Amino acid sequence: MVRSQDRDTAPWAHGVFATPLYTSGVIYLGGVAMGTIEDLGHTVPLEMLGIGSVGGIVAAATARFLRSGGPYRSRRARWYHTAFTGIWTTASAAWLNWAAHGTPWTLTSAAAIAAATVAIAPFYGVDRFLRGEEIAEQWAKEEAAQVRPLTDWQDLFSSVGARGVMVEGKDKAHNGYKLTLTLTETDYDGLLPLLKRLEMKARLRAGALTLKPGTHAAEAFLSVSTRNVLGEHVDLDPSDHPITINEPITLGMLESGEPIELLMRQNSVLIAGQKGSGKSVTLHVLISLLTRCVDAVVWMIDMASGHTAKRWLRPWAEGWKDKDGNTISRPLIDWVATTEDEAVRMYSAAHDIADQRAKTARGGKLVPKASQPAIIVITEEGSDLMAWSPLAVKPKTRGIKKGRKAAIDYVDVVQRGTGPNTGGGEIDSQYDTTIGLRFRKKGEGQYVFPDFYHQVNLAALPGNGACYIKTPAMDQAEPPEKGRFAYVNDDEDSTHIEEMAVARANIRPDLDAEAITIANKWGYGDRWSDTERSGWMLEAFGLDTPAVLGSSSASAHGAAGALQAAPPLPPSTTGTGTGGPGRPGGRLPSDLGDLPPAEDYLKRFGTGQQPPAGQHTPGPAGGPGDSGPDEATVRAAFEKVWAGIEGLVQEAAEEHEAQQAEGGDGRKAREHPRKDEILAMVRDAGPEGVTVDSVRKAIGEKYPHEKPPTRQSVSAWFAAHERIIQPRGPKTPYVWADPDHPAPPGPLSDGQDAALEVLSGDDLELFLHAVELVVSTSFGSASMLQRKLRIGFAKAVWLMDQMTARGIVGPVDGSKAREVLHRPAELDELLDRLKNQQPDA
Repeated sequence: MVRSQDRDTAPWAHGVFATPLYTSGVIYLGGVAMGTIEDLGHTVPLEMLGIGSVGGIVAAATARFLRSGGPYRSRRARWYHTAFTGIWTTASAAWLNWAAHGTPWTLTSAAAIAAATVAIAPFYGVDRFLRGEEIAEQWAKEEAAQVRPLTDWQDLFSSVGARGVMVEGKDKAHNGYKLTLTLTETDYDGLLPLLKRLEMKARLRAGALTLKPGTHAAEAFLSVSTRNVLGEHVDLDPSDHPITINEPITLGMLESGEPIELLMRQNSVLIAGQKGSGKSVTLHVLISLLTRCVDAVVWMIDMASGHTAKRWLRPWAEGWKDKDGNTISRPLIDWVATTEDEAVRMYSAAHDIADQRAKTARGGKLVPKASQPAIIVITEEGSDLMAWSPLAVKPKTRGIKKGRKAAIDYVDVVQRGTGPNTGGGEIDSQYDTTIGLRFRKKGEGQYVFPDFYHQVNLAALPGNGACYIKTPAMDQAEPPEKGRFAYVNDDEDSTHIEEMAVARANIRPDLDAEAITIANKWGYGDRWSDTERSGWMLEAFGLDTPAVLGSSSASAHGAAGALQAAPPLPPSTTGTGTGGPGRPGGRLPSDLGDLPPAEDYLKRFGTGQQPPAGQHTPGPAGGPGDSGPDEATVRAAFEKVWAGIEGLVQEAAEEHEAQQAEGGDGRKAREHPRKDEILAMVRDAGPEGVTVDSVRKAIGEKYPHEKPPTRQSVSAWFAAHERIIQPRGPKTPYVWADPDHPAPPGPLSDGQDAALEVLSGDDLELFLHAVELVVSTSFGSASMLQRKLRIGFAKAVWLMDQMTARGIVGPVDGSKAREVLHRPAELDELLDRLKNQQPDA
């Protein structure tokens, strides 16, 4: 029998060890009371005490005999209960009479009752076991007494202003119970704002009530949590046996008491939270589970100088041993990037692998397996990367779109859910699971859960690890659920993470040969041996090289940086190469053609050196006495080979550009015959500009026997033209912007004339984000703010005008971006000054 943990009623009432101690304590207090009466000069009627003791023993045994009877009760158990009751009551009465004739104050008296308690206590355990059904029934009565009657809940709804809410039933849940509601007047949306008042009326803790919609509009469910799951400590499952990414992994516990289960296959995840909200611990929990998968490989971009990743790499880098005494031969995280250049390599490799898998797949979605594992690309602290590195955003955007079907998924950990942190709307739209940790302001919920902004309060989460989570497995009409992630000790002086890395060292798979071949094009093969790329890790551990780099076992697993980590290339025949750029037999990028085999280059660019007279000419490689060419000869030969490759690449590129130009002329011939004329209409319209409908009407009137181009075509021509803009915002006329035909002024002809407004609250926060974007990129564009902050054009122009009024950017200059008057190095000082509402002079 396990007592429910969400009840607080008399926890000592049924304790196997506590009950005998409690009973003995009560009896001893009775003896002390009689001794006190004697000491005060009063006389205790000893004869009556003895007669009463005998009567009490008989009465207790008889009552127990009658209560334990029944048609379904065991006769032996009944006699045991009766005998046990008679024995312990007799012992109690004997001690009381002895203490009354003597004194309870002596050590002998206390020792006697203690010895009797120790002797009788084991028999109470047997008695309790035989009364299991009776005790369970009593517990149920105690819990039922604490549950508010359904009629009381209906009265509570009425008291907070919710009319026509009927409570139809109650079901027990892991964290309390759930009420089934029938709504006749107040609907679901009207009931949501009343939950806080309802918690006050019912005297429940804040956040104890959760409302979910039913299958139809007149039905809803109210979860009443009597157990504070978010305030509990959730331990990570200590198991280290292999699992599969094709099954859900358990990350923690929902407030309902159910586990947080997440299927990582075909699931891109966004985790957002402020500093100190538990992002790193959550990431450690996720990595600890992903690295137990026999069909998944983890790649990680850690822009915080590898702060999170290096804990998992340490056993390999320092040459730790596993439980069998074998040295850890490969890093648990297969590839780690800590710089923009390395991140671009990783994103590009992931995209190319996804592209190749999509081409070679038979159809449908790839099912990961050990021979062709999934790749999980984790990005930690990637806001700088996403906001200011187009080279990283482009391959990631393409990769996250294609990767789902190719078993390549992405996990992004950010400090805010805004576009600059995630990489923009295209990436943001691809997340399947969203996890929101604690934020300082409630308004952050609109960026993390925009569809459930009024039902999510990230600022009210109790502490580190508490979260809101929305997964594809949840009902998409329901709001995110609250929960708490498991805990991993990531303190600097703890080795908990390193010990988990050792336990998982031999579980994770290696990349398949096809993926390694593609990734090698982006430097996968020497990711650890190139000290310039892995120097961040070596510096952290005070090493010159990883302990096992270059060993046979490391090479076999692809951990070594040498080229041996790559699989052997297929036969070098023209047109069938699969290497990367600059590799013999490889196909050039952009379909520029195939490279000839390496033998052709060696014949063409050979050194031509002859051995000195009398010296033996080496035979075939591997022959007796063959030591091979010296290093200088090989290096010179390969330098000529690569020089030849570069020349061929240049020739192929020029030929490709020529073909593209010819193709472009062909496409131009197929374009609409009135396109140039329509573009000229914009140029000749002057500062007033033209609309799409006006130019289509003009073309229709001028050429009545021709069908004018569609609105979509005209809009696309205008959008693609570098000199055609809409300075007044969307749904306004298009104008031609150049020195000869200046664009009309925007909402304000001169930003210096804008009124200097005192900003506060959300406006100040939005303004500071805008200043951060403009100054850090040195690009004062309202369109950029509109795109990055996902706001309206008028709002973006207002932000630019406020910056102009404060001397942060220059005035409006036609269609050009405004001049930024502060350097990026001055950003921190500028933001501090703006927070204190101290504009520049």
